[in-house]
Amino acid sequence: MNQKSENTVKKKSIAERIKEHKVIAALVFILAAIVIVRLIAFAVGSMNPTVAESEAIGVKVMTAEYTDISSTVPLSGRIAPAEETAIVPMASGQVTAVHVKVGDYVKAGTLLFEIDKGQVATTYNQAKAAYDLAANSYNNMKTLYLEGAISKSDFDAAEVQYISARESYNAAAEAYSYYNVTSPIDGYVTSLSVAVGDIAGQQMAASVANTDELKIETTVSEYIAGYIKIGDEVDVYVSTLGDTPYKGTVTAFSPAPALGTLTYPITITLDNESGDLMSGMFAEVKFTAEEADDTICIPSDAVIMKNGKSVAVIIDEDLIPSFREVETGIDNGEFVEILSGIKEGETVVISGQNFVEEGIAVRIIEEDDSQTDESKNEENSADVSAEDDE
Repeated sequence: MNQKSENTVKKKSIAERIKEHKVIAALVFILAAIVIVRLIAFAVGSMNPTVAESEAIGVKVMTAEYTDISSTVPLSGRIAPAEETAIVPMASGQVTAVHVKVGDYVKAGTLLFEIDKGQVATTYNQAKAAYDLAANSYNNMKTLYLEGAISKSDFDAAEVQYISARESYNAAAEAYSYYNVTSPIDGYVTSLSVAVGDIAGQQMAASVANTDELKIETTVSEYIAGYIKIGDEVDVYVSTLGDTPYKGTVTAFSPAPALGTLTYPITITLDNESGDLMSGMFAEVKFTAEEADDTICIPSDAVIMKNGKSVAVIIDEDLIPSFREVETGIDNGEFVEILSGIKEGETVVISGQNFVEEGIAVRIIEEDDSQTDESKNEENSADVSAEDDE
């Protein structure tokens, strides 16, 4: 009985060993098959470079070269006349005549409207008559005095009378002029609040604006204030008039912030010789904050952050990319100045730089293929991330 048990155990041990050898042989076969498949795939890829290239990350590139760059700072404000005056009558009374309407162009001294002169006209006429009489008497007495026909005291008396009459007349003439309301400047009548029969008082009755020269008054922040100085030229854009800029000049700039604020008042003057600009239009002002000539510039998006540093991707003649740390200068949002890190003539990746791996060849794509290749790059990037997660 014991002998039978031992024989049975021996048979089982031999069977298990045979089974183990078969499993090992199967594993060796599978591994060998995998190696062979990989070798064949490698050989096919080597013979068909197009297949290999299609696996490479597609990038767009540019050649670094010297150019000019500038950055602008935007401001905004309403256009207003550089010179505008409110017409406030110096006299009060009923309006007897109005000679202009809103929109009329007037010269300095043009009569706008008249106020009933009443008693002031009588006073003026009397003063004028007295002055004319005194002037004639004075001239006659002067002739007689020079001829020796009258004494010095008689001539002095006539002169005193003449001077008194002249002063009275001048005062009456000035008072009389208050009832003839005129424009003090050349310009357009922008408002008129009186009509015949109205009572005009010492309050604004009209306004006249000279629109040959316009202005924009606005304020700027502390940061922008550091770039501004009187005499700077700026470009002014009015959206309703198209994309053509109008030239303006900084004519006033406060070195201290406005009372109760942290912003600095600034005035920009515009020449409106064309007559296109109108008071009240909304305008955007752009002036140059920084500029540099003959410097290396690349698209702003071409500079990426890697390990806390600004880098750009440079590819060599074998299409092998490398990450190059760069020092940047002026950045206008479209292009950035490269102070160091890139030399003229080097090939810089400007699209696809976020997908490349240093040392692994890339493929240069044309503009027409950019969207397709960007999608591929994103898929490849996703695949890599998935593999990393696994």
